[in-house]
Amino acid sequence: METLTATTTPQAINHYAALCATIPLYPIADEHDYETAVNVLNRLLDLGGADENHPLARLVTALGVFIEHYEQQLPDPQ
Repeated sequence: METLTATTTPQAINHYAALCATIPLYPIADEHDYETAVNVLNRLLDLGGADENHPLARLVTALGVFIEHYEQQLPDPQ
């Protein structure tokens, strides 16, 4: 993995911002981002992201962690 440098940092920021515009790759704070994340996760899984050797597998894992964390914060529906 390449180390961030003064040259690559702006590129990484731009790529991350572009991803976050479509995929909530940050702690989910509301129902809208949650629904978006679940929809994107389902689409990534349809594209093969469930296969741990697929290029999307790490993205699926990261998104799954954010979804799971949000779900654990929801009130118990009892």
